Formats: sequence, C-alpha cells, structure tokens
Amino acid sequence: MSDQNRFHNWIFHSFSVSAEGLGLLRIITALFIFFFLIPGQGAAHFEYLSVMPDDFFAPPPGPLMLMDGFPSVAVFQTVQTVMMISLLAMLLGYRTKLASITAGLSILLLQGFIFSIGKVNHEILTALVPIVMAFSNWGAAFSFDSARWGEQKTESWPLTLLALFIGFMMFTAGFPKILGGWLDPTTQATQGHLFNQFFVRERQALLSEWFVSFDNVFFWELLDWATVLFEVGFLFAVWKTAWFKTFVGIAVLFHFSTMLMLNIAFVPNFLAYAVFLNWTEIYDSNLEKYRKWTGKRGVKSILKSVLLFVLILAILFAVLNRLSSMDLVLLDSDLMLHEVAIVGGGLLTVAGILVKNLLRRAEG
Repeated sequence: MSDQNRFHNWIFHSFSVSAEGLGLLRIITALFIFFFLIPGQGAAHFEYLSVMPDDFFAPPPGPLMLMDGFPSVAVFQTVQTVMMISLLAMLLGYRTKLASITAGLSILLLQGFIFSIGKVNHEILTALVPIVMAFSNWGAAFSFDSARWGEQKTESWPLTLLALFIGFMMFTAGFPKILGGWLDPTTQATQGHLFNQFFVRERQALLSEWFVSFDNVFFWELLDWATVLFEVGFLFAVWKTAWFKTFVGIAVLFHFSTMLMLNIAFVPNFLAYAVFLNWTEIYDSNLEKYRKWTGKRGVKSILKSVLLFVLILAILFAVLNRLSSMDLVLLDSDLMLHEVAIVGGGLLTVAGILVKNLLRRAEG
C-alpha cells in the first residue's frame, strides 16, 4: 500500500461510525455540557468580569487581544444566550451543524474572557468537541434534521481530527516537561508539584495527605518518567486506532490518579474521550435491552429506547449537578462532587471495557 493510501485510510477509515451512534453521542454531549461544563457556571461570574478594571485584561493569544478591556454585562449575557440556544438546538438536532459550531464558538469566546485575568484552565476541548463533531453529521439520527431530510451520510474523519488535537495537546504538555528537567534523576518533579498543591494551594482531600508522607525516590522518579512518556507518546499513538484507544484508557487512569493525589480533575477531557467509545454498540445494546424488557419490536421502539436512555441519563446528570452544588462533601478541596463522580465513572467504564474485551478473547 502506498503512503498516500495509508494516509487516506488513516484519515477516513481509522474509526467506524453510524448515524444512530453519532446521534446518541450528540445528545449526551449536549446534556453533559449543559449540566457540567457551562463556562463560568452562571451569570454572576460574568457580572464580576464586566466590572473588572481594563488594566486587569490580559487575554490569551487570539482575537480577544484586539480588545482593550472586558465588555459590558449585556455582551456577556448575549453570548451566553446564544450558547444556550445553540446547545439546545444541538441537543434536538435542529440545523445541527450550524448549532454545533455556534455553540463551540460561543463557549470558546466565553472561555477566552474568563481566562483573561491571568489563570488559564485546560478546558478548550469543551469547545472543540462540538465544533469538530459538527462535520461528522451527527444530526443524521434522532433529530429534527433527520425528520426533515431523511437519511444522510455520516463522516468519521472528524474523530481522526479530534484524536490529532488530543494527541497534540498532550504532546505540548509533555515536551516542555523534558526541557524543564522532569527526566533529571536528581529531582522529583511530580513530588514537588504535589507539595505545591498540598501546602500552597491547600488541596488536601482524598489521598493527597498519604502521598505527601510517602517518600520513595524511585516511586516519584518513575512517575516523572511515566508522565513524560505518556504525554509525548500520545501524539504518536494517533497513527493507530488501537494504540490511540489504549492511550485514552491510560489517560483516564492518569486523570484518576491525578485527582486522588493532586485534587485536580480534567472533566473537559472526559467529554472528548467519550467520543471514542463505541456508540454504535452502546445504541444496539440499549435497543436490545429495551426490546427485551418491554417486548416491543416495532420501529417506534427505536426512538423510545433512545428517549428512555437519554431521560435516565438526564435525571442522573441533574441529580449529580444538584448534589454537587450543595457542597455537602469535599469541603476541604477545590474538587466538586460531580468531578469526582465523572472521573471515577470514567475509570469504571474503562475497567468494564477491558473486562469485556478479555472475556471476548477468552471465548475465542
């Protein structure tokens, strides 16, 4: 096979998608952003930004650098309203491509303003997922668009592009660590980072106190090397689907351990990782269970099975969001209940997939 054909196959045939799987992913993505990833978590944050002195305005590289200061609260409210309407349209599948791109750009704009006071969080994947997946035609099923226009072709290349984005982002996190001396055996960078989080930022929940007292040079040096190799290797793993999915599974374990140790959760990353689940298999399994439980086999059972699945998930999201906002637990940490639940749920999902694959191999 020529290099050109290999490149073509990598872009267009690395991942397998279906209209039903993408439709289910679209709905859950919109719900996940609605409940857990809205920038600023409310209008009060933007009211605060709108009265900040212009001297505090230090936007990240991009179009916002053309501005002299923070806009009025009316501008924030307008952008937030556009974002919410676009997310709702994306959820319902109404003019899905336009809605997804608009939602992503609105999120990106709000994030840009939030990060213009100095602190930048790694949340760009919240905006990238709907923008990139808009071109997969994930409105081809369970949507107003599919009802209006009938069967439509889906595309898998956006998943390859998203995988490349994730790999590049990981690489840009890992390569500076090499230049910064993380591989120097005389220093333990991970342990130093832990001390900073524990003593300076006072992130002392979960297992952080135990790790602070665990003084083993070999262990901490091993973590330094493992972190660098994992982050740098992510970009190269994009070339093979099996490699990439393996690295995604390792990433979930990495984020889980980071949460236990440093009290840092990377919830937006889980939105992107979820794209690479086998949504066609999830859809088929859900439909099979629904038909088994209800005894219904008609065409209407397809839509009803999806509606039931989405309704249950939306209720779980709403309950988790509400409990998290009540601050009943984790009072000594920046972590929120929903972050712990999502990262923990991600780990259980990866474990479940691993067990299922091992059982399939055992069965031949």
